Amino acid sequence: MDTPKTLQVRLLDDLQKVFLQEELSAAPRASRRFSVLQGQRLNFQVAIFSPVRTFQLCQVDSLFREQVTLRQTGMVFCDLPADPQDPLTLSAEPGFFPDPLMPLGPENLLSLPCRKWTSLWVSVDIPRECPSGRHPLRILLSTPSQEQVHLAWPLESMPPAVLEVELEIIPAELPRQTLWSCSWFHVDCLQHWYGVGFSDPRFWEILEHYVKDMVAHGVNVLFTPLWTPPLDTAIGRERPTCQLLGITEEGGRYHFDFSLLEKWITLARQWGMERFEFTHAFSQWGARATPKILVNGTRRFGWDVAATSPEYQEFLNQLLPALAQFLRERNLAGKCIFHNSDEPQADSLERYRQSLALMTRHLPDQEFPVVDAMSDVEFVKEGVSQRPIPVTTYLDQFQGLPLKSRWCYYCGTWQHGAPNRLLGLPSWRNRALGVLLYALGQEGFLHWGHNFWFSQYSLDWDLNPWQNTSAGFGFFGGDSYLVYPGRHDAPVDSLRYEVFAEAMQDYRACQLLESLAGREAVLAILQEGVERPLSMNDYPHSAQWVQEVNQRILQAIDQRI
Repeated sequence: MDTPKTLQVRLLDDLQKVFLQEELSAAPRASRRFSVLQGQRLNFQVAIFSPVRTFQLCQVDSLFREQVTLRQTGMVFCDLPADPQDPLTLSAEPGFFPDPLMPLGPENLLSLPCRKWTSLWVSVDIPRECPSGRHPLRILLSTPSQEQVHLAWPLESMPPAVLEVELEIIPAELPRQTLWSCSWFHVDCLQHWYGVGFSDPRFWEILEHYVKDMVAHGVNVLFTPLWTPPLDTAIGRERPTCQLLGITEEGGRYHFDFSLLEKWITLARQWGMERFEFTHAFSQWGARATPKILVNGTRRFGWDVAATSPEYQEFLNQLLPALAQFLRERNLAGKCIFHNSDEPQADSLERYRQSLALMTRHLPDQEFPVVDAMSDVEFVKEGVSQRPIPVTTYLDQFQGLPLKSRWCYYCGTWQHGAPNRLLGLPSWRNRALGVLLYALGQEGFLHWGHNFWFSQYSLDWDLNPWQNTSAGFGFFGGDSYLVYPGRHDAPVDSLRYEVFAEAMQDYRACQLLESLAGREAVLAILQEGVERPLSMNDYPHSAQWVQEVNQRILQAIDQRI
């Protein structure tokens, strides 16, 4: 008699990446008890191995059944997953990597390969009014009927597999996020992929899905295209026109139509977005030229117009006061940021100073600060900027300087060991960001690639992000986008996005403990067992440390409420 075929299931936390292979790495099994705050999202995984090609029906039995989302971790090919000189990677070799979290559909059917491990990603959104205490959550995997999978032949039946975890709800609510979290939303990429413009009602339906998804993942600042962003564009080339401002000019006087911008802001706020950042006023890497801007329906400014052009200066002199007043009337003063030029270089210091002076003449700093990615500390030492956003690995150089705000960003090119979210990196390097931002007193975090689906320098607009994950060999995989364009006009999240969102929750948990015990007590917990002061370049490089710090924070909250 043949031995019955059975599934193997293994409980894993959110920091493991399950590759499509016959052997699962020696990653430790997750604890079957998860501590979680009210209003928090919990993620964990069920790794599954089937001896045959089959489908399984996934069912959830829990008080939180309606708050559970089940997705299957899909695989994408990546040619540049990480820097081969970075010693702390999972792999820098081309291959298939787990990343997109694929919805199971209304039937909750999980597709299992033959003799390969795969992952069921489980997200639980704990209600804010949830009763405290311990609550079981069971996941049942069973062979569906022939009718349920609509196949012409029956599936080979296997014994059901049951996995049970316990959720320990701490009677304290995760506070509202105060950290400014920016993830540049490339509207032109979205419009080009879906074939829609601002005049198409479908665009606003798609936008709703993407904005709500941002809010759910801790992105609370919406990158807003007053005009086509002058970012990652080869000199002399263009990106697809993407301009919310209507602009006409006659006799040197400009008229600004803010109706599309008002619609954008109104809807975004209704969907939960709290803050806005506006397109850069000058070209990238040093404010040499003007952005692509349409006036009277045709391009008036762009690469061929210098930043010092009197006509452009007059344009800003008329626009910025009108825009500031528009925002004040909608109670957005203090809730917006502006940008001058992204990552200005040393040879552009004076040019940046002049362009910044033009902007701040009309944008009071306390109402509408101008912040920029800026890793050259000389811009601060020379008194040009007091609101830089340095790359994380240069953050130490800015720590002792008198700044008006403290932000940082990362990207995927030179930051060995530092937090990042590339495809080829372990997830603990993604999750570590939250507690490090808190420990270093950071008020904001910026990343340039929410959905940059073009090639580097926007030379090719037609790349498929499901197939080309490195922007045409331009960036390490995962740097240029967090979400995939999905069917039904909605984004498909990545596991990297879920882990990043948990890092944002870690920051908020630290803030909650600070409200109960003071900042010094929180810092003592973060520093426990670590000999040197924490920094983006120097922190314990392990999933164990990230998990233990999180548990110590939650335990301390539980003890003080």
